[in-house]
Amino acid sequence: MGSCSMRCSALVTWFILPCVLLGAERPEATSSRPKDKPFFAKPFLLGAHRGGAKLWPENTLLAFRSAAKRWPDVLLETDARLTADGHVVLLHDDTVDRTTDGTGPVAEMTLAEVKKLDAGYRFTPDRGKTFPYRGKGVQIATLAEALAAVPDVRFEVELKPCKGVTEPTLRVIRQAGAEDRVLLASFDSRLIFQARRIAPQLAYCHEFLGGLSMLGKLRSGGKQWADYQPKAKVLSLMREMLSRFKVTPAEIRAMQAKGIYFQIHTPNSRQAIQQALDLNPDSILTDRPDLLAELIAERSRSR
Repeated sequence: MGSCSMRCSALVTWFILPCVLLGAERPEATSSRPKDKPFFAKPFLLGAHRGGAKLWPENTLLAFRSAAKRWPDVLLETDARLTADGHVVLLHDDTVDRTTDGTGPVAEMTLAEVKKLDAGYRFTPDRGKTFPYRGKGVQIATLAEALAAVPDVRFEVELKPCKGVTEPTLRVIRQAGAEDRVLLASFDSRLIFQARRIAPQLAYCHEFLGGLSMLGKLRSGGKQWADYQPKAKVLSLMREMLSRFKVTPAEIRAMQAKGIYFQIHTPNSRQAIQQALDLNPDSILTDRPDLLAELIAERSRSR
């Protein structure tokens, strides 16, 4: 994130505040389900986190194209930041150090400077034995390039907490005609609030305050939950949060019955993905979409 303190504050709020709710009565699921946005017309269980970060250089056109070719219905997750000259680029960290041969904050670089970097430089599938994409022309991608590269594939775009990122991101989505295939998320509630005001037609993940409020109403049960109308369509939780918050399968079913899609991120081992699938989520984001696809297929065959 652009600000470590902001990120930590958001995560601490997620981890600590819901604990006051853990003793509340568990409600029954309701049967109402609001009309879905076009994004949800097809299942999106198979999610490639950063395009499949364990398989290809993360957040690159190489990753997005490779994942989309292999799994046409994949959900491609990515991260949006701004360059110094206002271009929306796809990079998880606030610096280019971890994933490229360059150094420094991306917010202090122009797009031209960013494009000179080798985004495949540090990718290694075998813990440093080989670096198969070094010098292969893999670049940091812009959001516009990604949406154009795989025009029929859905994206989950996380707005990183960098100043001014919301409006340029929405503008790129609109210019690409991609409103029906983008799901927006952010740890920064302010960015989501701003995006909703500008583009209410898009699909959104719950920001952490909205998710906290929803969880409180669910656990209060009764009229509070019966009257609750979701302001976002997806609740996305790290798998560590599930045990920390003691989220039960019954609560997941209750959220789903209310029209809230439940997403888990980021299980990467076979065991962790199996455990996530056991909860019957609507979506799983993983750095190993190949392993997730294999396990989904195994379960389909067994049924």
